[in-house]
This record gives sequence, structure tokens and C-alpha cells, in this order.
Amino acid sequence: MIQTAIFLLLAAVAGIALGWWGARLVHANLTANCQNELAGLRRNYEDAIKDNLLLRTQLRQMEGALRKVGTTSSNADYGEFLETRKALETTRRQYEALLEKLHQQEKSLNQFRTQLQSRKAELDELKQSITVPAKDASTPLASLGKASEPELVASDDLTCIQGVNQSLASKLRALGIISYRQIAEFTRDDINSVQRIIGVESKLPVDEWIQNAHSLFQQKCSQPQL
Repeated sequence: MIQTAIFLLLAAVAGIALGWWGARLVHANLTANCQNELAGLRRNYEDAIKDNLLLRTQLRQMEGALRKVGTTSSNADYGEFLETRKALETTRRQYEALLEKLHQQEKSLNQFRTQLQSRKAELDELKQSITVPAKDASTPLASLGKASEPELVASDDLTCIQGVNQSLASKLRALGIISYRQIAEFTRDDINSVQRIIGVESKLPVDEWIQNAHSLFQQKCSQPQL
């Protein structure tokens, strides 16, 4: 009996350690992806700045050409006047096209700047999202599903809960969540932690999980023990 209890206790500790390792791995992957996207946005922003400077240089050259073409000699004959006028119109159209392109570049710069600031904020939030206090380092995510209670929890088939597929069930088990009772006793902090750590794009229907898990737990308790 004592050996069985020790074995179950070691299994619980191993499950908690595996859950902590899985959470850190997910966090590391999210951080790496965010940093890569941030680096790409920074490169795009720098390229846009270079293009913007090039356009400004071309605009200054066009302005100089316009001033030069516009100062025709009063003694020029009519043929030279027509040539000058034609060159002036061509230069003006080029100038207007470059000016429009400059406006588009500045608009793109503002968009890149906004995205860059947004990604930096997301990265800072991500770095602070999973912080385990030193005193709880041996039992990470202990609040999830009441996993810190000394009571040994029997494992249930989590895929029986509506909305929990095999992939989600595996992730929950990696966090030490293995029974209907644990999910039925989720607090609001537990719900937020599961949503953040599992890291799916859409919001998880954890409230529905809780109701379904509560019903399954009651059914399980109402069954006669063999």
C-alpha cells in the first residue's frame, strides 16, 4: 500500500514537472515567433525609410529641373518655346508622380511604425505572461485544477468533455489536469491561465468545459463502485 502511494506521488510530481516544462516550451516558441516577426517589421521599416529618402532626393532634383526649365530666355524663338513647354509638362508630370509616391511611402512608414510598436508591446506582455514566483518554482501552475492539493486525483478521459479534442486533452494533461473534477473546479484565474498557456488563436469555451465536466463528474460519482 505504501509503495503504491509513493509511486502515485512520484507520478504526480513527474506530471507537474512535465507540465511546467511544456508551459516553458510553449512560451519559448511564442517568444521566438514574436521576435522573428519584430525583426522582419524592423527591416521593412528601415527599407521604407531608405526609399523615402531616395524619393525626397529625386523630388529636389525635379524641383531644380522645373525652375531651370521655367526660366526660358525672352529671345528664344517659337520652336524653342514649344520644346521648353513640352519638357516642362513632362517634368511636372514626373514631379507629381514622385510626390504621390512619396505620400504613399510616408503612409507605409506610419503603418510600419504602428505595427512595430504593437509587436514590441506584445513581446513585452509575452515575456511577463508566464512568471512563476520563486517559492512556487517546485510546483508551477499549481493553482490549475487544484493540482496542489495533497489528494491524489484519478485520471479521466478528457475527450468526453464537449469541445475537448485529443490535442487539447494532451495539452491539459501536460499541465497536470487529468480529471473531470479539476476542470469542474476551475476558477477565473485558472481559465485565463489555460487560455494563455495553451496559446490557441481562438478563445477556448472553458465555461462550457466546466459545466460539462461537472455533469460528467456527478455521473461518475453516482455510479456504484465495484
